[in-house]
Amino acid sequence: MAPFAPMVAETGNGFIDITHAALLRHIGDIREQCADGAPREAVVPSFDAFVGEMTVHFGHEELILRAVGYDHWEEHAEQHRALGRQIGRLVDYLRECDVSHDFLCTVAGTLDAALNQHEIKHDGAYASLLRTQFAPPPEGELITWAIGFETGVEPIDAQHRELAELVNELHRLAGGVHAKADALALLERMHLHVRAHFEVEERLLRAASPTRCLSHAASHKLMESQFLAVRDQVVADVVDLEVAVRDFLRFWLMDHILVCDRPHFLLMGLGRPMEYMA
Repeated sequence: MAPFAPMVAETGNGFIDITHAALLRHIGDIREQCADGAPREAVVPSFDAFVGEMTVHFGHEELILRAVGYDHWEEHAEQHRALGRQIGRLVDYLRECDVSHDFLCTVAGTLDAALNQHEIKHDGAYASLLRTQFAPPPEGELITWAIGFETGVEPIDAQHRELAELVNELHRLAGGVHAKADALALLERMHLHVRAHFEVEERLLRAASPTRCLSHAASHKLMESQFLAVRDQVVADVVDLEVAVRDFLRFWLMDHILVCDRPHFLLMGLGRPMEYMA
């Protein structure tokens, strides 16, 4: 059988496009297993791994869409949930029932069709936004600090600015000739800053609102796992450092500041008055 070569419509975001292609390749590998007559016991773990990979991708994509201010990101997230439920039920059935080889092949084809339909029907809706308003700058910084990023809490804003500069430093490194070890060292440095920053935020929120701190800490845990997942993709050469920084990490930080932090700190009155931030 010829190698599976997925055709992926470009969304305007290289990170999303790479992970789309990886998902389609994963389905292609499953279809090849089925075509080669692999037993159910060998194929089902591949289906399980695909569901995990797809779930991570959906979270990354939703984060990017939130960060860029896509008006329909919540509807898109619901489409992800619906697709996830559909595929999850199919894979649960494969895991729990002694299905035929033909049925395995049918499910693999269904996954392929469902994912392609989603990308064609739904992902194209946000592509023009990413290609125009959030196209990568030809040169200069990825994140230029502005008053609109500020929470009004000086220690938090100072740490946010440090994280923005680390993203810009990674962008500069990725744009030139560099050793992989240097890239990984800088990513680890950013990871340490992220963990320390999250701890500071949680201490501040715990003192002001223990209940709100719990939900904020949960979002931090998710965001750290997303950062580590992307770092691991860079380590494994699945995603180029430049793409990871330009098309994911800058939006990851924007989402943290603009969606996760800024509204909550202002709502609790920990930052400057709302009119200052207008």
